[in-house]
Amino acid sequence: MRRSRWHRDPSRGIANTIAAVLLVAIMIVAGVLLWTLKLNPPAPTPALYYTANSGVSYPVWGDPTDCWPVLPHSPSYYLGNGSGDPRWNTYMNAWWDDCEYGTTGTYNVMNATEIVITQISQSIPLADVQFNFICHNTTPTPMTTFLVRGSLADMAWFPGSSETLSPNAPYLASCGTFNASGYGGGANSVYYNRLGFFKTLAANPTIITPGDSIVIYVNTYDAVLEAPNPIEPQSTWNLNDIDDYHGAPGWCFTSPNACEVVLVDTALHNQPVLATIPLFALHQ
Repeated sequence: MRRSRWHRDPSRGIANTIAAVLLVAIMIVAGVLLWTLKLNPPAPTPALYYTANSGVSYPVWGDPTDCWPVLPHSPSYYLGNGSGDPRWNTYMNAWWDDCEYGTTGTYNVMNATEIVITQISQSIPLADVQFNFICHNTTPTPMTTFLVRGSLADMAWFPGSSETLSPNAPYLASCGTFNASGYGGGANSVYYNRLGFFKTLAANPTIITPGDSIVIYVNTYDAVLEAPNPIEPQSTWNLNDIDDYHGAPGWCFTSPNACEVVLVDTALHNQPVLATIPLFALHQ
């Protein structure tokens, strides 16, 4: 009987070696791919903290017709004898310089609520933060409207600086059934600064700084007097300024859930809400 002998197949060893090399190569490629496509942890959601100060007052910088120029005598001294008196032009020229093109004039003062930013968890560019003034009306039919919305960068103003508004400055729209842009049948395309503004601690800011604040005027009707000025008829001078709109509607502060300010970080993918500020009971 012939005994069979076992012979080692040389091709099998080569195949095992090739498989091992391929396995190592695959693991290296997979590792490189995982490193290239590694998942970064989501960016932390920024947090913003604030305090609200009610019962404050601010000049109505958004309306030059509510401003008197700085002169040594009363307006009647310059205007009392009509436009034929040279003193008339003295007053009007000063008005252009102090009220229309500058902020050195004496402005009417209105009640306001100031929302002061006290702390932020990380640096937040002003251009990334959208300001939303939202109104929830229940009568005669339920509706939600935006009185104004725009970036804080386009609503920022450093008191004492130029009144020149951003090219992207937002306009007022409506608050429930109240149409601010057509108030009293008067001025249309009313800018945001008739409602309020974002007051900064420094000129030309790019990021939110603790101490910056949102100022919101409080008034359904304009209770201030129209100043003598060259752009409106004399029949409106020294009367209640009923053709313009100023401030948030009074019911925003007296009706629960009626109005709120919502700040949104538009730079992040999920656009998180930085703060929701109800206006109810803010102004007493």
